[in-house]
Amino acid sequence: MNKQIVASLVAASLLPVSAWAEQNTETVVVTASRFEQSDASVLQSATILTRQDIARLQARSLVDVLRTVPSIEIAQSGGRGQIASIFMRGTESDHSLVLIDGVRMASSITGSVDFNQIPVNSIERIEIIRGARATLYGSSAIGGVINIITKTDKERANVSATVGSLDHHAVSGAWATKLGDNGHFSGIVGYESNDGYNVHPSASNRGDQHGFTGRNAQLGYSHRWNPSWSADITGRWYQNEYDYDNFGSLKHGWLESQALASTLNYRSEAWSATLSAEISQQENYDYSPGSDRKNNKTSDVEQISTSLGLQYQATEDWLLGGGVDYRQDTYNKGWVDIDEVDINPRDNLGTYFLTQFSPVEALSIEASVRLDDNEQYGQHTTWQASAGLAIAEGYQLVASYGTAFKAPSLTELYGWGGNATLKPEESSNTELALRGVTADVDWSLTGYINRIDNLIQYAGSYPNGQNQNVGEAKIEGVEFIANFDVHALNNRISLEYKDPKNEKTGEQLARRAKRIAKWDASYQWERLQLGTQWQYQSERLDYSGGEMLGSYSLWTITASYQATDNLTVKGKVDNVFDKDYETAGGYPSAERGYFMTLDYQY
Repeated sequence: MNKQIVASLVAASLLPVSAWAEQNTETVVVTASRFEQSDASVLQSATILTRQDIARLQARSLVDVLRTVPSIEIAQSGGRGQIASIFMRGTESDHSLVLIDGVRMASSITGSVDFNQIPVNSIERIEIIRGARATLYGSSAIGGVINIITKTDKERANVSATVGSLDHHAVSGAWATKLGDNGHFSGIVGYESNDGYNVHPSASNRGDQHGFTGRNAQLGYSHRWNPSWSADITGRWYQNEYDYDNFGSLKHGWLESQALASTLNYRSEAWSATLSAEISQQENYDYSPGSDRKNNKTSDVEQISTSLGLQYQATEDWLLGGGVDYRQDTYNKGWVDIDEVDINPRDNLGTYFLTQFSPVEALSIEASVRLDDNEQYGQHTTWQASAGLAIAEGYQLVASYGTAFKAPSLTELYGWGGNATLKPEESSNTELALRGVTADVDWSLTGYINRIDNLIQYAGSYPNGQNQNVGEAKIEGVEFIANFDVHALNNRISLEYKDPKNEKTGEQLARRAKRIAKWDASYQWERLQLGTQWQYQSERLDYSGGEMLGSYSLWTITASYQATDNLTVKGKVDNVFDKDYETAGGYPSAERGYFMTLDYQY
């Protein structure tokens, strides 16, 4: 049945259809090369999601958004607030670099980013770049880069409220306006609560509910003195409380994240420069009911990041870029004994260079190189080269090769099985893509091979083993993405087949499927907008040597009606057919859920 559905989707993509997403040709991307460029000139495989896309999806979390993106898989230990990891193109969950406004999150020092904790109401835009980009960003950009952009220069004012299943309540407000002739102010606040359900049912925890409560706020101000000079400052804060199951016992988690960032920009006809700085901190607590939270801190990390980026348009067909990044990570307190941490704080200095040029009209070339000098593991060099060739009108062939790496995390170095002599994990990524527009269908077909060496794995017999650079993986895959309209029905489909394999054991990599299919559609008729999202994921291992998780097929339905010029009423049904499925073994996903939102625009 699933094969028939996939086949029908492929056939649908070949039907004659009308022009789609006209605004797509004018989309500006910054993550692919660290400077603004049109999406048409980006050689990497990219997906751009705007605030309007997020509102259309009626997403309650970042996980809700990312699960619709091509080549991304989600593994989540239950419902809202539970640990959620992503796997991009079959790489590990810590092989995708996560940025907020272009700066990596402070939590990355501990080796993981929990996507379920990042508030979605403050997101203005998400740029996802698939494939290696370590030559521009350094460690962790093996499978791709996810840049969560919260800044905006648009004017808006709105309040929204949502109620739904599992006693879900959420309210948020946003205000962005000009201040005088040259200033712009923006503010966002949000609150969310959810009673949850028993995410890991067992005989010893019957009746437990694992809920979530989140609060967030953001303030920003930008100022433009003249067409050349501008600056901005942004403060972000969010605090989450959540329950989870710990071997049959109810436990509480508490997280607080805060950041203060500023940017100074210069633009001229040929030159552009950006100087940015950010200081951020994240604290995590883990405690039992009735105990004192303050005595159970699991981590307290700080990060100071500064960068200077330069761009020079030498000729109409030749661009030069480069810059310097400095980052200092500090571990203050947590379950890892601070006295065992040899180098604290840890500094990283990265220098990168990029060039884009077109020697002839049909050929575009990009090359980049980066040197990271880390106080913990020394120097590491990465490089990448890409070329795009227009083989016919409306068709382009793109080839690229790049290297990437992922530095050992604090927990891998000093936590359970810690080994302070660990080296970075290394990868080489080869891609070949064909892109085109056929009968008004904008499509791309990409094949890739990603080899990863020096994977950090626990080696030896328990409990006397140790983390070592002993793993090897090879991921071969093909992804097909198409965007098209059938009259007023806008569609995006993606099909992916990959072989994510442990090279030493021949075993399929844990929690990564070989076959994935997704369909995102929306229909607009006057004031009514209807939408649906479908996704299929084939069976996959739960963990190395473990049982297989079953395949699943899910449907979501959304509806939105603009009742007045200011008020919009929205409704959403998750898991329409009430499927029983798991993305992490022993943690059932939520049952069918109903949600309603009122959104008032001033």
